[in-house]
Amino acid sequence: MSVQPQPRMNADSFLAGAEGLPGRHELVDGEVFSMSTQRVRHAQTKFSAQSALRATLKDMGSDCVMLPDGVTVRIGDSTVFEPDALVHCGDRPDPTSRVAQSSRRRVSLPRNAEDRHG
Repeated sequence: MSVQPQPRMNADSFLAGAEGLPGRHELVDGEVFSMSTQRVRHAQTKFSAQSALRATLKDMGSDCVMLPDGVTVRIGDSTVFEPDALVHCGDRPDPTSRVAQSSRRRVSLPRNAEDRHG
C-alpha cells in the first residue's frame, strides 16, 4: 500500500478556512503547520521586541507601524505567516482585516529550546 501525498493548499484557501481552525496555524509552501503554545519567556521576549520596534519607529519619525502577533502576512501563493511582530509601511492597514497586505520586516522568535536546537 502506498502513501498518497497530501494536496498542497494555496494561500486563499488557507485564509478562508483558517479562522475556523482551533489554535494558531501557518501555511508554508502549501503545507499547514500548527504553532506550538508559547511559554512565559517567549511572551516576554516577544513583548520586548515589539516594544523596541515601536519605539524605534517613533524615534525615527517613521510612518511605518509595528503590528503585534495575531496579524497574518501573505508571502506569495502558498505561504502565510503569523509573525510575532511586523513592521508595516505604506497605506495604513485596514483595522478590520486579519491580513497585512505588505510588510517590510517580520520578527518570529523560536517558541522553545527544541525549536532552536532540535
